[in-house]
Amino acid sequence: MDNFDSVNEEVEKLAWQIFIDDLSLRFKRELTADEKKSITDKEEYQRYRESAKKLYAEKQLRKEKALLSKKYKVIDVPASGKRGWMGGAYSLTFVYSKYNGNFVLRGYIGEVQEYLKKNYTHYFCNMVLFGGYRHRNIWKFWKDDVGIFEPIVKSRYEKRNRKYRVGMYSSLDDSSETKISCEFKRLPKRWIPEFDVF
Repeated sequence: MDNFDSVNEEVEKLAWQIFIDDLSLRFKRELTADEKKSITDKEEYQRYRESAKKLYAEKQLRKEKALLSKKYKVIDVPASGKRGWMGGAYSLTFVYSKYNGNFVLRGYIGEVQEYLKKNYTHYFCNMVLFGGYRHRNIWKFWKDDVGIFEPIVKSRYEKRNRKYRVGMYSSLDDSSETKISCEFKRLPKRWIPEFDVF
């Protein structure tokens, strides 16, 4: 199950619980899938989904903030007032830097990217973008010609790349032995010497 499916499943569970609590319902037995679907497919049920989406987003944000307060120094990046997904999506950016250690930038993605380029080198980061009830992860390296690629997992039966790859764009498709790239089951939570080659 991918991240999107697991989020939808969590939202549906929350919506059902809100529905049950709101109407103070109790069932003598567990409803079948068809019985439940006859309730959740109705237009009136949509408001419970909307409430669940908001609740889920709030829970995710609380989790992220709790994580921040325990581990990393947090820097708030001032907003310029731009709007739109790439210019104005709210983000928490976990930065793993060679010279400045680990820290988090909190703010809108456009300003966060500008702040990073202006003030730091030798880092890689995970930008967690929030929009609606969804969140999206983007991995970035401080050099524009180096990419960080997440594992491609569609089915356990299909042979896919199941590792993170870090490498220069020009060498990722190169079959020669001199290509510069690294593979990881999980990305490290700090700058490592292997990244110095880039």
